[in-house]
Amino acid sequence: MQAARTRTKELRPSLMVTAICLGAFISHFTAGIVNVSLPQFAAIFGTTLGTAQWITTGYLLVIASLLPVMGKLGDRWGFRLIHNLGYILFGISSVLVAFSPNIGALLGFRIVQAVGAAMFQATNMALITLHLPKQNRGRALGTVNTAVALGAMSGPIAGGMVAEWLNWHWLFLIHVPVAALATLLAFRFIPPAPVMDKQRSAPFDTMGGLMFMAIISSVIWTISGSSSRGWLSPVTAAVLASAALLLAVFMIWERRQANPFIPVRAFRIPALSAGLIISCVAFVLANSFLVTLPFYLSGVSGMSPSAAGAVMTAYPILLAVTGPFAGHLSDRFGSGLLVLLGLLAMGGGAVVFSLGLGVLPMAGLIALLALVGLGMGLITSPNNSTILHHAPKEHVGAIGGMIALTRNLGMVVGAALGLGVVQGAAPSASSEPDRLLGALSSVFEINVWLCAGAIALLGLSFYLEKRRRVQLDPVRSAQPETHP
Repeated sequence: MQAARTRTKELRPSLMVTAICLGAFISHFTAGIVNVSLPQFAAIFGTTLGTAQWITTGYLLVIASLLPVMGKLGDRWGFRLIHNLGYILFGISSVLVAFSPNIGALLGFRIVQAVGAAMFQATNMALITLHLPKQNRGRALGTVNTAVALGAMSGPIAGGMVAEWLNWHWLFLIHVPVAALATLLAFRFIPPAPVMDKQRSAPFDTMGGLMFMAIISSVIWTISGSSSRGWLSPVTAAVLASAALLLAVFMIWERRQANPFIPVRAFRIPALSAGLIISCVAFVLANSFLVTLPFYLSGVSGMSPSAAGAVMTAYPILLAVTGPFAGHLSDRFGSGLLVLLGLLAMGGGAVVFSLGLGVLPMAGLIALLALVGLGMGLITSPNNSTILHHAPKEHVGAIGGMIALTRNLGMVVGAALGLGVVQGAAPSASSEPDRLLGALSSVFEINVWLCAGAIALLGLSFYLEKRRRVQLDPVRSAQPETHP
């Protein structure tokens, strides 16, 4: 009996990470599983495709808008509570969505599902930071990022299979057993952590939260529809200008709050602010690859959807292998060099794609996709480890929510960038391969410049962080820093 208890105690951290990873997987799996079936939903419920698209768009908007809110609530009431309640809400709403009698009910329950997903997406990294020792933290973060990538990639594939073989209800039921298992593991193996009375009694910055939600939701809504409305349309310009004005007001408001909704003063830490920007850029790069290359595989190479999907798996496979390994290396040797190598790998892939996409053999294309997956794996967990390492302890939940927000925002921007350039530069690309190749090359050229900017920002953050450490503590600054 004693031996069994000892073994359970030894396995507890691994089972905790498993519970967290299952949630990271299903929340992103659920985001993409319905995309291929949106026309079917429009026909089933007798509505327009524009309304049906809110099944996906509304889900992403709600999650992105609530991530910092849920992170802040985690700081206030405990990350385990918010995280595990999110699992319950997500599981129950998944069943309710599956048995919705009309499109209004479906959209409503889908919003509730997104609230649950935001609750555990915003708090999962904070839980790992609080409950795992420093030497194991990077590997765990890498495993979570792998789960995110696998969920995002497998969702559309599973959605196509469900649409072909089963009815639409299974799009929202297929993950329920996994959600139930994740809930059981979370309540059993995620330990509670004390919450300081000072954080619980501090006034909640409601006005700041509302302004931030309005800014994020308006930006993501505008970017999501940029392909159809156009970047220079009056609606797009008006919404983005309003968001910029509100952002300025928000920054002034937050600087005057004793307990701000977003700890803007923490952004003065160069490694933290640069890490958040690099996180967003990395997901822009990755998602622009993932949404545009299927156009090439089907429109130029003439591959079937299943064959194209098989080729695209080179990205998540390398990411799945590299992510935890890179996290382990960052635990031992620091994060800066790994992030730099990851950006170089993704940028190198973009350079080759932009110059030689039309003449690359299929083996070369698969190798480049693998290189991009390798680069993403080298970036995400070390970069997230650096951000959380520099985050003030009292704001680790809010910063964890910001990491998740940069991930979601980067995915939306990457998709909008890829689809917008392809549709704008090659409106009849499906019938004109040369124009399609030109449009795809434009996307990858933009990626090269984004990657170069991220590398420059990384170098600048090294310099500024070193100066900051010298100013704060000249003696300790001479010692090696494991998380630059």
